[in-house]
Amino acid sequence: MIGEIEGLIPRAENEARRIVSQLSGANSAGLAPFGTKAGMFQSFGMDMVVCGPGSIEQAHKADEFVSRDELGKCLNMQEQLAVRLAG
Repeated sequence: MIGEIEGLIPRAENEARRIVSQLSGANSAGLAPFGTKAGMFQSFGMDMVVCGPGSIEQAHKADEFVSRDELGKCLNMQEQLAVRLAG
């Protein structure tokens, strides 16, 4: 084994997921079929969510891209998050 990461475990009560859902308008969540550090932070007792613009199907490969529309949605959500956290 070269490396290992802890997986993110979906939880019914997750403040991070609730906030992102409210800000993005997304009403569903699924498992991420790739590794992130979210599971490690969750093991420290933090609520975690993995989100970002575009599709993982188009990411981290030749000719990867994110549409301007998706980037705009992401920027809008980040701006709303900043206002919420500052408030």
